[in-house]
Amino acid sequence: MSRPASLRDRIFEWYERADKSLLANLAFLSAILLSATLLFTAVGIGWWTNNLAPAIEVNGTSISVGPARQRAQAEAFLLQQKARQIRSRVSAGTLTNEQGNIYLEEINTAQGEISSKVTSDMIDSILIAQLATSRGVTVDQQLIDEQYRRLYALPELRRLRRITLDVADDPATGAPSEKTTAEAMEIGQSISDAATDVETFARLAKESSDDSYAEEGGLVGWSSRSEDPASDLGYQAAWELKTVGVTEPIKRSVDQVVIFYVEQIRPSQQDLDFESSAREAGIDLSVFTALAGEEALREALGSTVVEELLREPVEQREVSVFTVPVPADSGIGEEILVRHVLFSPNDDALAASEIEDPEDPAWIAAKTEADEAMKSLTDGSAQFDVVASMSDDESSASEGGLLPWATRGTFAEAFDQAVWADDAQSGRLIGPVRTQFGYHIIRVEGRRPGLDVRIGELRTKLLGTEANFAEQVELAKEEFDGSALELPGFVVRYAINREIGDLAWTTDVGELSPVTQIGDQYVIVRVNKAESGVLTLAQKNGIRAAGFLIWLDRYRSAAEIKIDGAVVQAATESPAP
Repeated sequence: MSRPASLRDRIFEWYERADKSLLANLAFLSAILLSATLLFTAVGIGWWTNNLAPAIEVNGTSISVGPARQRAQAEAFLLQQKARQIRSRVSAGTLTNEQGNIYLEEINTAQGEISSKVTSDMIDSILIAQLATSRGVTVDQQLIDEQYRRLYALPELRRLRRITLDVADDPATGAPSEKTTAEAMEIGQSISDAATDVETFARLAKESSDDSYAEEGGLVGWSSRSEDPASDLGYQAAWELKTVGVTEPIKRSVDQVVIFYVEQIRPSQQDLDFESSAREAGIDLSVFTALAGEEALREALGSTVVEELLREPVEQREVSVFTVPVPADSGIGEEILVRHVLFSPNDDALAASEIEDPEDPAWIAAKTEADEAMKSLTDGSAQFDVVASMSDDESSASEGGLLPWATRGTFAEAFDQAVWADDAQSGRLIGPVRTQFGYHIIRVEGRRPGLDVRIGELRTKLLGTEANFAEQVELAKEEFDGSALELPGFVVRYAINREIGDLAWTTDVGELSPVTQIGDQYVIVRVNKAESGVLTLAQKNGIRAAGFLIWLDRYRSAAEIKIDGAVVQAATESPAP
């Protein structure tokens, strides 16, 4: 980015354009100098705002606007390079057209979100540097150089095949057992021993595999390591092989055993055009060096933290997690349940608004129908569900006109005002009410507190129900649509959702957490037991996959963060190291 012209340059530029006779007047020249001084001040402030003003500040450490802009340009360039690589892979046959289109669509989305990504990355880079310093974690130039090479390296690709063996349920328990798992592992071992070449593996996949890849001889296809699920034990084993060949049978989950075959390996290669392309795009290569240094430090700190998190014994907690979805248009405030019958002009609710004249014959006919129906319902000569079956609202007609529970403001304005009127009590008939869809006859079925109140009441009811907690929750599930009770057993803090982990580790054994909204769910966590012990293989892999991210997120959520000088998150108490 070019630097703004200096004061001297601006004065000479102005002088060349000016009427020279005017400069004979010394007083006027003094005024010019004063104006130039003011101009210098304005330019200086503008340049500082555009380049040196803090863009991001975390716990008192900042990154200014200029470097932030350079990072955004570098990120945009890297996305362009990635898109070019995807197209090359499609041409080379290591990605299908469909896969390539999916990845390119993801890149298009990422290009539109560069600003938010760069902001998030800068927050993390500052925070990681602070945490690394406090722990004495450093990186040398060799590690930075390795990360720099990764920026412009074409990734290693592997062509994989897979056989999946479903673990049978034990007849006695209806679930996989040690015996049925051992039997599946034994079959897997025999397959692994027999699959000395790809042709044999493909044949065995067609004969034995229980997944969708069986028909193609277990062919999964080409992928880079970053494209395969990091926490999947089977894929981990496939990428740990040094050469082509078959893995041992891997218990990837409670009910599945997998065997992978690495059919081909295309080693990583350097993109020789990367640096020249970056220069042509006007990007300073030192930006990539800085990004490489940050990533190297992140990996070094992550390795240190994960090593600590795996150090046994580790505290574990057995929890029960009750979740209730929060509808996008609900959750807070009293709710109402109503039935209605709709009479639309020309029996077409969607086209009703196109007929603007309320005196149009179609509107008059709809009103006449509604009046007659209201009279028959009021004098008892007709049943509401029978009349509702002929409603022009086809979606509710089959349900006797019943609409879902709703909060204030959900319905069309006139409809909403009518059902929320003070005298609109249960059983009362209202109408006809005119909306843009036609004339409605409404019957109020009931009112209840909002979801936030009812979930709080449920928590109070569940307190002290240790013996029959699950039973009480099952009863509650009938009231809360989409609710679920998860019983994950013993969990470790750094292998589960960070917010659920915080609830579990701040709630005493035998107690319930407060009702907490996490994303689009209300959550109640019950801590059943707590103990320290060795980690299971699944827990270890969970920590390796997500432990550092959860650990970092806890520090991030406690940091003071400013964006463009405004505090967007106040500091709270940081977690223990």
